[in-house]
Amino acid sequence: MKSSSKILISVIAAVAVVVIVVFACLGTLVFTRFSEGVVPDADDLAQAVPYKRVLLIGVDGAGNYFRDEYTPNFHRIFAEGSINYEGWSQYPTTSAHNWTAMLHGVRYQTHHINNFVANNRKYSLPQYPSVFKVCGDLYPDAQMISLTSWYPINYGIIEDMDNLIKYNGPKTLDDDPLLTATDEAHKDAFLHELAEGLDPKIAFMYFGEVDEYGHTYGRNEDFYEAIRRVDGYIGEVYDAYETRGFVEDTLFVFVTDHGHRRHGGHGFNSVSERTVTIAVAGAKGNINAGNPSGKAVTQDVASIILYGLGIAQPETWESTVPYGVFNTLPAE
Repeated sequence: MKSSSKILISVIAAVAVVVIVVFACLGTLVFTRFSEGVVPDADDLAQAVPYKRVLLIGVDGAGNYFRDEYTPNFHRIFAEGSINYEGWSQYPTTSAHNWTAMLHGVRYQTHHINNFVANNRKYSLPQYPSVFKVCGDLYPDAQMISLTSWYPINYGIIEDMDNLIKYNGPKTLDDDPLLTATDEAHKDAFLHELAEGLDPKIAFMYFGEVDEYGHTYGRNEDFYEAIRRVDGYIGEVYDAYETRGFVEDTLFVFVTDHGHRRHGGHGFNSVSERTVTIAVAGAKGNINAGNPSGKAVTQDVASIILYGLGIAQPETWESTVPYGVFNTLPAE
């Protein structure tokens, strides 16, 4: 009887694993996020108003919570810009799935990079180059910088390049479990680089502490305090760009990768988990103010960045520039 019971338990466990895997695969297929926008062609690029540089600001786990929280710096930067508070995360609604999509212009179902892969393996899909790689190959003398407190982004998502400066977060969170110290240190490092003369064609300023607070405390006051703290850092970086005279020729892009359930956590398809913010601002008169008309998914951030620089995107990309962001592109 004991032997039969063990066999039955083993069979049930095996069936459960199969069911979980099947439903996970079906979920990934069913919740695939397709873009709805413009893939800029040669004529579109000829009509573009390119910027000299792009500053990409990424806040992990912040969903669309910057909208209603006291975030004066976010709101002053994007007051006249395009702000979509109803963008879509990749499914599953997890960090590596989305940051890879944003930087490489393809859906998770194409790049297959999850948190484990990004943490343990260098990026190895040259057919889907990142915005850094595309820009760096076209402008080999361009300076670029990526400061990411979550280690896997610079390690396993963004390629290593001679003209790309990387500031990495800790490989484990033992020394900085909420990434608060690393976020502040990277902000200070970026300000120092700018003061020393760095003029990055693409700069990526990523903040990880909001997500860590969400996992640890849920969406409570500590979580929203982290958002307000990060907003202060964003303001300091923007002020540094202003001091250097960069604002007039910089496209500012703000993005979140997913939200959190009320008590913390993400990875599923609830509205609170899948809803993200994608905001775009620039001083050249080519950005439509307000909420854009087109559906936006996180992979579209890559197209926005390259179009903002006047660069053609790779044919292998699946992303588009969402309708209604730029007034130099066809409307929906």
